[in-house]
Amino acid sequence: MPSRYTNILVPVDSSDAAQAAFTEAVNIAQRHQANLTALYVVNDSAYHTPALDPVLSELLDAEAAHAKDAMRQRQQFVATTSAPNLKTEISYGIPKHTIEDYAKQHPEIDLIVLGATGTNSPHRVAVGSTTSYVVDHAPCNVIVIR
Repeated sequence: MPSRYTNILVPVDSSDAAQAAFTEAVNIAQRHQANLTALYVVNDSAYHTPALDPVLSELLDAEAAHAKDAMRQRQQFVATTSAPNLKTEISYGIPKHTIEDYAKQHPEIDLIVLGATGTNSPHRVAVGSTTSYVVDHAPCNVIVIR
């Protein structure tokens, strides 16, 4: 484990676990004076069916609007802290793959902080499938928040 983290990635969604992970990532960023990137992945995997084509753009637009609002709220929160920098990113794709790809495309990221479960697994006691995948495939350290 490095003595100081410099670039932290925190994948977020609308789950309580993601909010807990975000709060912890802000705390870590403050302690280490690290840059923080919040990545919201709009999961578009369920929308790739011909039956949903007519409403696809409407559904994705609604989810993207929700993501933008959630990121604005997170930026406002970080502005009240001593965390040095928050960058927000909104992406489309399958969350576990998008998170892994993002971390690999940004080799400066030295820590990923994420919730144990996300929006698709509110009743799970163990680690969710996205979290498990990221832990197994991330190119850097990962902290899982419960």
